[in-house]
Amino acid sequence: RSVRIRLAAVSCAALLLTPVPAFALVCGTLLDPMTVSASGLNFGTYMPANPVAARANATITISCGLGLDLLPGFTVGLSAGGAGAYFPRTMTLGASRLSYNLYADPALLSVWGDDTAGSITQIVTEPVLFGNLAFTAYGRVPPGQFVTPGVYSDTIIVTVTY
Repeated sequence: RSVRIRLAAVSCAALLLTPVPAFALVCGTLLDPMTVSASGLNFGTYMPANPVAARANATITISCGLGLDLLPGFTVGLSAGGAGAYFPRTMTLGASRLSYNLYADPALLSVWGDDTAGSITQIVTEPVLFGNLAFTAYGRVPPGQFVTPGVYSDTIIVTVTY
């Protein structure tokens, strides 16, 4: 199954493994749905002459509707957005484009995508007790992009497959 949610980009999973009690149910069913939420990503005011890249983070949370259940193993992927490609993703303002990307790690080494074209997904292989796990998407806009001033945006689709 896949669960999708939109993560609007404007302007490492921490895994706790605990013994599974006999009463826990695995969520992702009609009676105990899996939910996905994402915070927006806002880079603030971009200054192209600043030699330091603009950075921002977003949080993606996967959880069970009933808080005591188990999240099954799953994979979290992010779409390429409006650019249709991961290297780079682009935010737009009319015909103007501002390059950026989303990473799975704070060192910005792994582009978080759908496991194609050199991107990776976040994978949880073991059930997670108490059905709640948050991921951080690390965003970066490279310096030196002299674009038309205004509000740039992109829409990223978060896909959870279990």
